Parts: sequence; C-alpha cells; structure tokens
Amino acid sequence: MYDSVNKTLRFNENGRFRILMISDFHSLGNFNGVGVAKFRHKMIDGIEVLLNETKPDFVMLGGDQCISAGDGEEIPKEEDIKRSYETLKEIMEPINKRNIPWAFVNGNHDEERNLTKAEQFEIYKMLPDCLAEKGPEGLYGVGNYVLPVLSSKDDSVAYNIFALDSNNWKSEYVKEFGIKEEDDNIVLPRPFCRRSGQAMPFFSQVMWYFNTSLNMEREKGGKIPAILCMHNPCIEFNHIVRNPEETKMIGDSRDSMGYSELNSGLFFACLERGDVKGIFCGHEHLNNFQGKYCGITLAYDSCIGFDMTAHDDLRGGRVIDLDENTGTFETRHITLMSLIGDKAIRDPERTFFDYETNLGKQTYNIRFIHMD
Repeated sequence: MYDSVNKTLRFNENGRFRILMISDFHSLGNFNGVGVAKFRHKMIDGIEVLLNETKPDFVMLGGDQCISAGDGEEIPKEEDIKRSYETLKEIMEPINKRNIPWAFVNGNHDEERNLTKAEQFEIYKMLPDCLAEKGPEGLYGVGNYVLPVLSSKDDSVAYNIFALDSNNWKSEYVKEFGIKEEDDNIVLPRPFCRRSGQAMPFFSQVMWYFNTSLNMEREKGGKIPAILCMHNPCIEFNHIVRNPEETKMIGDSRDSMGYSELNSGLFFACLERGDVKGIFCGHEHLNNFQGKYCGITLAYDSCIGFDMTAHDDLRGGRVIDLDENTGTFETRHITLMSLIGDKAIRDPERTFFDYETNLGKQTYNIRFIHMD
C-alpha cells in the first residue's frame, strides 16, 4: 500500500510527530499579471521563521498554492511549467534544504491555471521529499491519498494522515451530475453561507476514505487514529462559530466561510469510522479558529501568503502534534507577528485593514469573533 511513499514518516523515540501546515501561497501562475508575488520574499522569510520555531517532522501545504491565470497573453505550456517549477523551487527552498518531507492538497484556485491539476502535480513531484500522491485512477480530483506515520517501536502504522482534494466550485457538480442550466439552483436565495459556490470532496472520495480506513483497520487488527487535511472546509465548521462556548472555540473568525451547499457526508463518514480526530483546512485567509464538534476538532490554518487578501496579525501556520502513546493530538495556530513583530507586516505604510491584492483595492465587511 505504501510502496509509492519514498520517505518514511515515523514517530520519534518519545512517541511524538510534529506537522506544520501552511496554506494559501497564491504565488504560482499569472506570470503576465500585474503586481503578482510582489511580496513573495516575505512569505519565504516567513516560512523560514516558522520552520526555525516549530522544527516540524513533516509539512503539509494546505492548498491554493496558485492564483488564477489572470489577464495577459497566455504563455506556452512548456514555459509555464518551467516558470512554475522555478517559482515552487524558490518557495520550497527553506523546507527542502532541511530535508523535511512534505505533501500538498489542492485548493479551489489551483485549477484556475493554464495547467491542469494533474499537470501541476508532476511539477511538485520534481522537487525532493514530496510524498503527495495523485490517488486511485478514476477517483475524482487530484491528490486523494493517505500517508502512514509509523510507530517509534516497530514498522506498524501508528497514525494516518489523510489528504483529499476538496475540488473547486459548484460548476463541477453541474457538469458531473448532469444538472441542466435551468435547474442549477444549488445555491438558493437563502444559503447556509455568503460564499456558497464552493465544492467539497465528492461522495466517491468520501467512500474511498471510508473503505481505505476500514481496510487498514482490518490489516492492523485495530483502529488507526488519523487526521484529515483538505483546502475547503466542510459545512460542519459553521457549528464552531455559531456555538463558540459549546465547541470550546479559540482563535479568530473574521470572514464568512466558503463551503459547499451540497453535503457529501464527509464529516459523518469520519464520525462513523471513528479514526479521524481532526479535520484541517486552509481557504479562509481571515480565519484561524479551532473547535470541537462531536469529538472531532475542526481547525483553520490562516494563510502564509502576502500577495492576497490577508490580515498581518493572522498570517502564519498551524502546528499539529501527534501523540503515538495516546492516539490523540494537540494543535495551535502560530502567527508570524507573534514571532517577528512588525516584520510580519506586508506594507508598513498600510494597516492590515487597508490592504491591496492583484485584483485591486477591496473592501470587506469583517465580522470579528475572537475566543481565548
């Protein structure tokens, strides 16, 4: 099952394994656009700082490594591949020079390229220590896989890291399910959230997770604890913000969540299997909260990128500390500002409430929720 994994993940002698999740680079693509990756050097410096602080055993990229192709003349595919590789190599240098194994999930913007996600996947695999896999042939999406973390005592699997492609937009539902244009009322006038045009893992992907989890339990003769990483949140994340006391919410919620109006049952599948202890997502640059619903931790990783909508005081990464001895984990979000102070500010002449993206100046109605 793990022949394709080229570097073994293993708990240390104390039964600990640390994951650093960083999301939303928004740095690959749109090479002809204006103002793209103007602050990429700050993001790379930020990754250096996080690595020095956390010293992870594994790094997960949480999606939206890319931005849309944008305006400008389309460059030849060969040139796009070359530039994408050079950009990714530059960004990943802090991780690769430390020989840290890493993987990635795709986000909703990663498909908005002249290169498909399958073509982009091959670029990632050109770099060392990338453990991501495309996933079973015929399964929807690119990047549905599981990475085992082996025991400190032997070669048995002590923990699993599941990764799913949470896909892009509701237009995929229309295409894949044969929904006619006049019947496309997936997002009704009173949706669950303001940004409801998102997608989530299809039921076939949920079924793959369920069966893979079940088969691995049968092989080991016992349930294997796990976490699950993807880009878009599932709809159950909404319970945390709406019920902060009951879910023991901590962190910030400054933007409405963008999840699918159609629920493919991922959370329920995790609940029924009983192995996934936490679901971790990127996507919302202005959210870094966490909480627990039905015993499963639901947590955001705020963005690491500097070239899109973000707040300087939230930008950072999420640490996930797995415990082999208890089968549990601890998690916290670390901001760059808490580590390097004003150096984490994108542009000292602008506050983090007055920001600019490659799309121009934007104004948002921000609802602040912070829970200690």
